[in-house]
Amino acid sequence: MAANAGDSSEAVITIQGLCTPAHKAAGGAAPGCVTVITKAQFDALLNTINPSHQPIPQAQRQQLAQRYVELLTFAEAARKAGIENKPQFQATLRVQRIALLQQIFLQDLEEQFKNPSQQEIEKYYSDNQPKFEEVKLHRIFIPKSNPSGQSNKEEYDKKAPQVANDLRERAAKGEDPDKLQKEAYDTLSITSPPMSTDLGKRKRGMFPPAEEQDIFALKAGEASKVESGASGWVVYKVDSKETIPLEKVKDEISRSLSQQKIKTRMDSIRASVHPDFNKEYFAPPAPAVPPPTAAPPTPKPGTPPAPPSPGGIPATPPASPTPGTPSTPPNTPTAPPPSPSAPPK
Repeated sequence: MAANAGDSSEAVITIQGLCTPAHKAAGGAAPGCVTVITKAQFDALLNTINPSHQPIPQAQRQQLAQRYVELLTFAEAARKAGIENKPQFQATLRVQRIALLQQIFLQDLEEQFKNPSQQEIEKYYSDNQPKFEEVKLHRIFIPKSNPSGQSNKEEYDKKAPQVANDLRERAAKGEDPDKLQKEAYDTLSITSPPMSTDLGKRKRGMFPPAEEQDIFALKAGEASKVESGASGWVVYKVDSKETIPLEKVKDEISRSLSQQKIKTRMDSIRASVHPDFNKEYFAPPAPAVPPPTAAPPTPKPGTPPAPPSPGGIPATPPASPTPGTPSTPPNTPTAPPPSPSAPPK
């Protein structure tokens, strides 16, 4: 971030009524004390929170200044309240100090390794030529299902792969991919407009691994086999193939080398320590096992049935009859005995 013009000792923020410890040491805690932040101090703050030195718009600069005033104001209020002496503050400060040390260390590594030498860049380029191959190609795409929804699915599923294979052969013989794409849509009764087949120039890393291997194995003018993807069948036609000149990929190589060096350094640091973790302490908790459900006690032979529960429902349901054993008929009211016959006359 470029510094603003002007004297570095010029006041850019003046806070009336805020007495910082430094101000008190100089002039005591008299009413109406003032805290002043100079241009040099505020620029240093911006460089701290903006280590990549990206331009900061003026409006955002003003917002940062307002936020900084609020931080200073509440920090002073917290200091007066004795927050600095609380165990919670001290513990949090220790953790944040560790995190900040790591953050600044990684920033130093980035600065240290950000400019690989020209010799390193040229060697990387020479050792990784395939990475910098570039193809200009067309793609013929046939969807797995008719987006127009106007064809029999079974018929479409049978016909579409055949069309794809036919187009592949014709593309390999030099026919125009856009014309073939349009013909495929007409043959399969797809009424939506066909996509453009021109993909322009593409580098490695821009395709699924299996497709990439097939594409970059082709020479200019050749067509790939029919690739079957999740959404459709694809045929690639390579128009031209070249290796990108070093000057066009120099910045890319520089970033790759920088990242490799940082990773190597970090891996080396990690490998220098060997932590042991208490397995019992860090083990995940065992899944809770529900207690077994107690089975109802089996009544002893000759034990009378349990009395009915409120509502007339037996507390213990009657046992089912043994298969093949006649059920005991329900008790029925006994008919009254017949009246004695009258004596014969």
